[in-house]
Amino acid sequence: MYQQIFALLGALLTAVVISKLFGFWTSLSQARRFAAASPVPYVSVYWYRESGWFWLLSPWFAPFLESLPFGLGHWVRYMKRDFSWAHKGKLPREELGSDVFWTAAADGCLLHVSDADVVSQVVHRWKDFPKAELYYHDLTWFGDNVITAEGSDWQRHRKITGPSFNERNSSLVFQETLTQAKAMLASFTHETDGNISAPGEEPVIDDLLFWLKAIALNVLSGAAFNRHIPWPTKSVVGFNVLHKPVESDSDSDSGFPAESKTHSMSWQYCMNQIMDNFYFLIGFSPWLLEHSPWKFLRTLPAAFGEFMHYIQEMIDDVPSAEGTTPTSDDGTGNSTSTKPLLRRNDLLSNILRANENDLLDESEILGNICILLIAGHETSASVLEIALILLATEPEFQQRIRDEIDSIWAAKKPGEDLTYEDYPKMRTIMALMLETLRLCPQIINLFKSTETSQTLTYRSQPLPLPPHTTIFLEAVSLQRNPKYWSPSPDLFLPSRWLKDPTYTPPPNTLPESPAHANLLCPQKGSYIPFGAGMRSCLGKKFAQVEFCTIVAVLLKGYSVELVDDGGKGWEEKRREVLECLDRRQTIIALRMLGKVKVRFVRSGAESFP
Repeated sequence: MYQQIFALLGALLTAVVISKLFGFWTSLSQARRFAAASPVPYVSVYWYRESGWFWLLSPWFAPFLESLPFGLGHWVRYMKRDFSWAHKGKLPREELGSDVFWTAAADGCLLHVSDADVVSQVVHRWKDFPKAELYYHDLTWFGDNVITAEGSDWQRHRKITGPSFNERNSSLVFQETLTQAKAMLASFTHETDGNISAPGEEPVIDDLLFWLKAIALNVLSGAAFNRHIPWPTKSVVGFNVLHKPVESDSDSDSGFPAESKTHSMSWQYCMNQIMDNFYFLIGFSPWLLEHSPWKFLRTLPAAFGEFMHYIQEMIDDVPSAEGTTPTSDDGTGNSTSTKPLLRRNDLLSNILRANENDLLDESEILGNICILLIAGHETSASVLEIALILLATEPEFQQRIRDEIDSIWAAKKPGEDLTYEDYPKMRTIMALMLETLRLCPQIINLFKSTETSQTLTYRSQPLPLPPHTTIFLEAVSLQRNPKYWSPSPDLFLPSRWLKDPTYTPPPNTLPESPAHANLLCPQKGSYIPFGAGMRSCLGKKFAQVEFCTIVAVLLKGYSVELVDDGGKGWEEKRREVLECLDRRQTIIALRMLGKVKVRFVRSGAESFP
């Protein structure tokens, strides 16, 4: 009897497996036939094109598959996590001879694009090519928001959040950044007793990203959410970046109201926990996390709870910051009720004002606040980390930046400080940012899709796309494409952006920073670290002002240099650092996996050239 049951189950299981394999192969063959008929080349990938588990786990098993004999696993190089960062666009150009190609998989075809003309077509026909919702679904975990919304919903979100990013806010960003950057530099150059370090003996910064995330979060909190948070320490010496300090009870300058003093974790600690473990947070229930054998996972639900508590405090505190206004009158001239008077033009006030007018619901309020905090501070900090480390490997260009900073200060009277009017003078610093983002974009793909049949043009030929096609606009491949970035597209050359006063932008180009004169204007569609077209990043100017201000403060009278703690020479240490910069992986943005030690030393006291 049992033998018959097991035999029947075995037969059913075999039938299911055969059916699945047949369906898999039939679907793959259909995708390959479509791709073969297309005017662009294709690569067969022997899995599902949009498998989240494959993407998440591929860093561990991809090396094994790639090592299989006879090239059996070669297709993985076109599909693994961060594949475009791994090959920098060279693989398809060398093997396929094309900047546009298909990957044909078991569930259809996916189009890869690193051609500027095709990118420009896609981003400017934004109604024909909406965002691919699957790839942004994780970002809706906090609630619908301006990044994930589409169509009329996106227009509604954009109408509410967009006005906050204006010239008035840019000036506020500059001042907030200036205050925070001065405090950060002081902590980089002082000892624990409060005395300034001797030239050449400044503290070693073991985890630069930690401090840059701190300043990015503080600037975003102050300029966008009216929460002015003090710098966490007077010296980085002995500061434990893994500790979860709470806001100091004695610090009257804290940006959070009095009740926040009861928090068990600081604002930055909560944010770091969420950013570092985002996929665990959204992938597992709180109960599983709390009962995990790993401590970092057990503390994650509490960190998220504290984070949401901080957000709610910001929301609840707006009325006390804004004041109240009468809403009705009892006939005697006396007010009978009050409601919050939202007069500020910061992001938080605009979002809450929209809620009063029933333009955003509660989940959309939280969604926009959370996603702009998370996405905004992580990307800004990572770009700054890369730029400062690259500067440490390029002393000559670093000197050009110091010369620019000195020239700005030379025009000032005694007692004057940097102001927002100095921002357009920071051309060389802006060139540093633009080149850093060209080589290391924080978002390596923009994900688009089709809902109906569409047609693009590539090399003067029509390129038909069926409904439900996913499109990868590959920023890394695009921004290292020799067609647009010769000479030396793979080298860090910020001077490529600096043009003389006779420079006239060619047709079909766009300025990346209109505030700065005589900077290279790339061809439309060839430079997309902030996105492009109607869906480009709202916070682009915010990030640019913040970046320039921080660098201008850090390098006034100081140099950033590498720390040679292993007795290596300059060339060997530089090569080691550049290799470390290349080891990156996407969490929410593309983040460096290792750490590079640096320090900020008085000019003239540098150890390296």
